[in-house]
Amino acid sequence: MVAPSELAPSVSIPDLLYAQPAARLDATKVTQGVAFAYAVGEGGDLLASALDEVSLGRSSFEPAHFAHELFLDDLVRSCFNITACGRRYTPNRVSLARILSHPPEDPASCAVRRDILLELAESPALRTDLERTYVELFTFRNLLCTSQQGGGSTPELHQHRIGVLRALKSALEGLGSRFASTKSELRRIHVFGTAVVRRKSFADLSALLAHEDGLADVDLSLRIGADGSVRGFELMKIREHESRYYKSPLSRFAARIVLFFRGYRFSELEVMARLLDEVFAPFEGDVLYLLQLMQDLELYLGALSFRDLALSRGLAVCIPEIVPPPSEQEHSPRDLRGLFNPLLLADRGVPKPCDLQSDRHDAIVVVTGPNSGGKTRLLQAIAIAQMLAQNGLFVPARHARIAWTRGLFVSLHHEITADQKEGRLGTELLRIRSLFEELRPGDLVVFDELCSGTNPSEAEAIIRLVLNLLHELNPQVFVTTHFLDFAAELESSPHTERLQFLQAALDERNRPTYTFLPGVAKSALAAETAARLGVTLEELASLVARRKAERNRRASLPESLGHAAEFAEEAAAK
Repeated sequence: MVAPSELAPSVSIPDLLYAQPAARLDATKVTQGVAFAYAVGEGGDLLASALDEVSLGRSSFEPAHFAHELFLDDLVRSCFNITACGRRYTPNRVSLARILSHPPEDPASCAVRRDILLELAESPALRTDLERTYVELFTFRNLLCTSQQGGGSTPELHQHRIGVLRALKSALEGLGSRFASTKSELRRIHVFGTAVVRRKSFADLSALLAHEDGLADVDLSLRIGADGSVRGFELMKIREHESRYYKSPLSRFAARIVLFFRGYRFSELEVMARLLDEVFAPFEGDVLYLLQLMQDLELYLGALSFRDLALSRGLAVCIPEIVPPPSEQEHSPRDLRGLFNPLLLADRGVPKPCDLQSDRHDAIVVVTGPNSGGKTRLLQAIAIAQMLAQNGLFVPARHARIAWTRGLFVSLHHEITADQKEGRLGTELLRIRSLFEELRPGDLVVFDELCSGTNPSEAEAIIRLVLNLLHELNPQVFVTTHFLDFAAELESSPHTERLQFLQAALDERNRPTYTFLPGVAKSALAAETAARLGVTLEELASLVARRKAERNRRASLPESLGHAAEFAEEAAAK
């Protein structure tokens, strides 16, 4: 059973993610996992399951609409690693991905995270305190879940529990001693820690560990031989420490005699085991908060790690300015400067940042340009920036002004599956239908290669229909297309002020610069892209001639040698 917490409900919960503090872990799973873990070092799987399934606050974002398209798992793996006190730690990536895919619905919770992250970024000392807190919680959890081989002997289990209690005491003292003067909700850590260390149960814990760590001081006189080894020693003085758990040797002997004649046969280790259980019991409910806090800290340490990684590549990140959602009556400009795609940080190269400005957030922006010109990566960067912004975290840009949105819809990949009932066009039309079924006014829509699976005339009619209907819902839209003549026609014909155009910029040699300018591209540069990738008549003809020569050479050899040559060529190719 979890002991009733002596803390005031919600006020002292060290929740760093939401404006209204709450316990977000499954209490039943955590209680069972903690009980098994403390008893025998088992229960880690149960605790891990509880952490993976942590409940999150209300979110208007639906992960199925964007998480897969943004490679969210890869983003966490490459950008949200943790370094604390000079050591690398592997965070709970499942939990981090879930948190990122569920931005809080209320702006107040977003503001809580922004304030915490800004304070940490501005104060290296505060960040160091956060890292120390994380290391202490990590140590406690690892000790708690350290399995005892073969079940463990009674003395081994005794030492396991003592180690867990010692790590628990260290973690709680750390919480109570830090973050007292912070202006953000980091102070919740201090309030929680202070409340716990003031309890009688913490005094009992401290006294037990003091007794365990120092039963007595012993003075020895050593006799050292000519070779430097110990020849003997003499016991000079013993000073036994007094505590509430201390009894003199005579008292301990008398107690054993009395218990023996009364028929009791338990050992001192059995008594100590029961005592250790009783001392730990009042903290079982608090362990839930400690594990939840550790998970919250991973979000902030991961965000700071993302910032460090970007800075190491010469890129800047920022906490964005978030403005209200666009409406028919009011609209504000979008401003992203130095925007880059953080997924590219996994490579050794440096992503090329670009600037993206628009006089209103609810514009429908049509993006054109050559293949491999960075269009899809741009759409990814926009969507990731929106997701991170509404999580209250750093966004991949030097400066950012972003409008709040209730939903994010991303469609960038056209995967073919074995059970796919429709062809490419049918599949695209179904995703368009799905978009309109879920889309609400003000949502952000990022759509790559709209209607590229059919002939231009039919595709243009569908695109025109989609753009006209999107206009009615007042969303924020970015869409790419390779139908350049159609895009140029839209640009030149009378249209609403909300329809805007961007093109991938090229250098003097028609190579992509991965920046974007107003207007519509003049060419997709398919021939240049084919030449760059070696798909030309000369290159392909050379490959065909090489394969024909290899076939003729094998045909002229004896059958056994021909097979050997074929095998050798295949091995070399691998």
